[in-house]
Amino acid sequence: MGRAIRLPWLADLLVCDDPAGIAALAAEPRLDRRFSASGPLLNRLLAGRIRRVLVLDGRPLPPVAPRDEDGGAPARQLLEATVTARAAEAPCDPGTLDRLAEGVLHGADRAAFGPVAQTAIGRLFRPDFAGTADTWQAALLLDAAVRSFNPLRRLRWRLDGSIEAARASLAEAVARDPAALHAVGIAVHHLVESFVRMAALAAGPAALRSVAGPEAASRCLVAPARVLRRAEAMGETAQGAFRPGTLVLLDLEAARTRSSRRDIAFLTGAWSACPAHAWVPALLAAVWERASAMTLTEARS
Repeated sequence: MGRAIRLPWLADLLVCDDPAGIAALAAEPRLDRRFSASGPLLNRLLAGRIRRVLVLDGRPLPPVAPRDEDGGAPARQLLEATVTARAAEAPCDPGTLDRLAEGVLHGADRAAFGPVAQTAIGRLFRPDFAGTADTWQAALLLDAAVRSFNPLRRLRWRLDGSIEAARASLAEAVARDPAALHAVGIAVHHLVESFVRMAALAAGPAALRSVAGPEAASRCLVAPARVLRRAEAMGETAQGAFRPGTLVLLDLEAARTRSSRRDIAFLTGAWSACPAHAWVPALLAAVWERASAMTLTEARS
């Protein structure tokens, strides 16, 4: 079951953290990502952050765009096929793999993992992309802008133009590819959190020798905390009712934690599935296995 939050003039939300319910709502044809500035206050705030931040050249980035925009299903399928092919080959170049594995072995923090994780995901789109302290700071700003409800911070960002500058710098770094911009600016944070978890797992006694790569990937995977959909029409589902303008909040990380279902983390099979649903687990497993191999090499020397 979902949880409805309806307060006159304040909120019209439907929240779901049940794995089966999320799968059903992700397939619901009356829900889309056509976010508007209308509706109750909280709805406008939630949708407004997406509309203001996750855009490039006035158009929403692909992971938050309506299902029929920017090529629709064919464009999404092409991107998914391209990224999945990388998962089947080598998820990243050897140098980046070594840097990530070393971070896992030495308990790196988010600041250390950030630019390297950006390099790994950015090179899915641009082979010469290299994450830096500056690109990571830009990604932190974008992520904060999407999440923050602090009116003073939002006012400061509007006045100093820092969000626009961060978005512009990342866009130039990925040749203005909108999917790549989302990858290195937003999606990368879930990857970084996964590596932080992996470093904690590796610190456990004998973990690197006893846990296989795919199992480590499953344990360490971090899903987006929450993704939004907007109701286009009246509907009644097992998860709750909605009407035009209702925002549906799918709590992916809570559902993944409860079920350990990878398909929920990526909405695999839904029209809005993450195109990296095969690549992320492959990368996590490869990094774990490389860290394990490094440990064995050190033990023998």
